[in-house]
Formats: sequence, structure tokens, C-alpha cells
Amino acid sequence: MTRAAPAASLACIFKAAAAVFWYLPRAVSLEGPARAVAAAAAAAAAAEEPIVVPPQPGRFVLPLNRQRVPVQSDMDFVSYKSVYFGSISIGGPEQQTFSVVFDTGSGHVVLPSDVCESQTCLIHSRYFREKSQEALDVDYDGTPVAAGAPRDQITVAFGTGEVTGRFVEDSLCLGAGKDADMPSCVTVRMVMATEMTHEPFHAFAFDGVLGLGLDSLTLAPEFSFFGVMAQQKQLEHPSFGVFLAENDDETSQILFGGHSPDLVQSDLSWTPVASPELGYWQVKITRLRIGNRVLDFCNDGQCRAVVDTGTSLLAVPKGLMADLQQELSDLVRDPVPDANGELDCRQAEGAYLHFELGDAFMTLTPGDYTRQSIQLMGDNENSSATTDVLPDGNTSLSEAIESSHAAVGPDWEAGPRTCKPTLMPIELPEPIGPKLFIWGEPVLRKYYTAYNWKEKKVGFGLARHSSPKVTVPSGSTSASLPPLGPLLL
Repeated sequence: MTRAAPAASLACIFKAAAAVFWYLPRAVSLEGPARAVAAAAAAAAAAEEPIVVPPQPGRFVLPLNRQRVPVQSDMDFVSYKSVYFGSISIGGPEQQTFSVVFDTGSGHVVLPSDVCESQTCLIHSRYFREKSQEALDVDYDGTPVAAGAPRDQITVAFGTGEVTGRFVEDSLCLGAGKDADMPSCVTVRMVMATEMTHEPFHAFAFDGVLGLGLDSLTLAPEFSFFGVMAQQKQLEHPSFGVFLAENDDETSQILFGGHSPDLVQSDLSWTPVASPELGYWQVKITRLRIGNRVLDFCNDGQCRAVVDTGTSLLAVPKGLMADLQQELSDLVRDPVPDANGELDCRQAEGAYLHFELGDAFMTLTPGDYTRQSIQLMGDNENSSATTDVLPDGNTSLSEAIESSHAAVGPDWEAGPRTCKPTLMPIELPEPIGPKLFIWGEPVLRKYYTAYNWKEKKVGFGLARHSSPKVTVPSGSTSASLPPLGPLLL
């Protein structure tokens, strides 16, 4: 979830006063999980047995579970959004287990606490301060707080909702309960929510967020879980890698202490973080192309892309959105439907979208940026909107920016299907905007990503999936593309 965290916000925190810490509104934000409540899906996801991965010295692998829920927008768009989350354990000697989304677009660990008694908090696992002998109540700067004394608070806005919480310092370990990886444990400051709004936190099975943004996205370095791990030299390498599964036969994972070469088809191509002082894992886009045609939008050198594990779609600057959506849509050709009339949009043909990053470039095919769309019928036949549906193997990481989650008519699935680009407009002020792209699940599923904390750079490599690689169709607008350095396709 990409969020702005100006340094000025630090000066706004005083004892017994709430510091408002605003995050950027977006189509998909981690702290702002999807807008459609699917209680049954949430219960099923929560009930999944975690996969235990044997630990290696200095390398900690966590499998990520996926939950999919339907989301409908104000414009009658319905899609299945997905979130990926893993387990952590807090406190000691009795550890408390929580499921969290590992979010490269935020910096703090945020969990519901036992002080929060709203229905939103009660449906999730809550942190009980008195159960941990290692816990210490603190202000944001680490100053211990006596019982009953005034203390700092923080209010974090997540677009459609917000969390208000207090600070605690406690041990955090990767993994669940008795299966927790003890060498991974570090002492870190966390935000324990005392209030959570219904939207958007009621919809998903995971309990909280573990931010993996750079130190600038935190109130202090002691809030950064990965920063503390790297500083204490508990890792084989000060980096982490993320792999998102393409289908249910694969297992998504995050690895701390390096990356997984077996999940990459070639060596990683590295690019430096642009403006690391802003706290985001963002890279500079030097040129943008549709097929062989160069778009002049990025010619001024101001285009950036945030690599964000808390975003489900491909976010595009508002000034480019309409033209890009229209051009890509006009060139998309649907694959042949199966016996049930379903479309596997991973096989769609059309224009290739290229992002050049200096010496390397990344390419999204129609199979990456489109998904099956169903035109609303029956009770919704007067609507001109379409309904986005994600088939197995083409899922998203988080929720879309749409704020409504009204139910569609019972016959909505009877409508005609087509593959449609699923881009999301975003408009952000300087210094992070205005020409900011957010690379969410469409990019993260195609490319394995690695994040080097020490050298402040991001690595990309074509992910090694179990399904056959989609080949370049004959007649593609990119078939005659000349080589431009390392091709990440």
C-alpha cells in the first residue's frame, strides 16, 4: 500500500496527543484490504493449515496464503481480489500468533489489540499486552510509559478507513507459535490498534500489516522489522525476495536473507531505488512504450514506479490513464473460450507494454494486464459497466480502489465475456507524484522481486512458474522489437 509519510509528521506527536499519519489513497492498499465482505471466504482462508518450511541459517522462508473475495465498485464493477499473508508470533514466553500482509509500501507493524472491542477487531486475533512478559509500553521515541500515564497515539488513515493505536515494544518472530523460527526473532516497536473502522478491515481474514518499506516510512528506525533484522546481522544477506504464485499448484512465499534462485528463470537485473529518502521501493522509468511506439509521457524524466506488494492492480498516473486504457483495449484480442464459455485471459493477444529502466526493461503482455470481464445482465442490464472477474491463476494481491461493495444481481454471471485491461488511475502530489506508477500484483506475479536494504536497489527476474510460458503470438505488435539491453519478458 503506498502511503505518504512526510517527515513533518514526526513533529506532530506529543504525549497524550494523536499524530495523524496519512497514507496515499490508492486502488489497492494493504492497510485497506478489499471492500467486499466475504465472511465465508475469510473463515476458509483463516482455517488453512500453514505450510512449515525448514529454516536455514540466516535465511527465513515464509509461505503466503491467499484469500480471494468479491468486490463491487460504485460503477458496478465486480472482481475477485486477493491478498497474500503469512504468520508471525509476538511476545513471550507465551507467543501470540497473527496473520499479516507483508507490505513493501508501508513501514510499521500494525495489529489489533485487546483494548479494541469493536466487531472489526473481535473477528481478528488481538494482541494481549498482559500475556507477554517481554512487552514494554512506550512512546513513539521508545520512552517507557508507566501504567495509566498519558501516552502517544498515532492515527493512520487508509483511504476508506483508519486505525488509531498506541505503541508497544515486544519481540516479533517469523512463523506461527511452536513453528516460529526463533533465530528470526527481534525486538521491534509496533502499533497496537485501539480503534479500527469497519471499512475496510472487516473484509479480510488476515489480522494486520507488517511494513517492509524503507526507514523513512516509519516514525523511527526501531519500528522497521526488517531494518532491525539487518542491523543486528541476523540475515545471510540484507535483502528479501517475493514470489507470487500463478495458480493453486504453486506456493507464494517471502524469503528474508536473500532471494530464491530456484524461483527465477535467470539472474536478477538490479536497478537503484529512486529518492530512497521518501521511503518507497521506487524505480525510475526512463521510457514507456506500447509495442514499438514510444509514448512521450515519460520524456521529461519524471516517471517513477513504486514496487508495492500491497497493491492488486497496475496503477497509472491519471494524466495518462484514459489514453493508455483506450489504446490497449482497442488492440486486445480475446482467446478462444473453453467449453463453459470462460476465457483464459493469460492467452489474450494484443499490444505489449514496455517500461524501460535504463539498461533493462520490463514487459507486460495482455495476459498480464487483462482479466476476464463480464457485462452485467438481468437486473443490471441498464448499466453500461462491466464486471471484472479473476479466473484461477490470474489473481490480485489486494483490494481495488473502489469504495462500494453492493451485491450484484443473481444472474450477473450470464453476461458476455471479454478480456479487458485492468488499469487503475492514481493522482498523487509531489514529491512522490504526479507521474507515479504503482506496480502491484500483475507485475509481482510475472516477475520475482528482490529488495536490497543495504544498497537500496530492487532486483527483477522472470518468475519460474509451473505453467507453460506464454509465447509471443505471431503478428504481435512487439514481434519485431529490437533488443534493448537485458530483456525481462
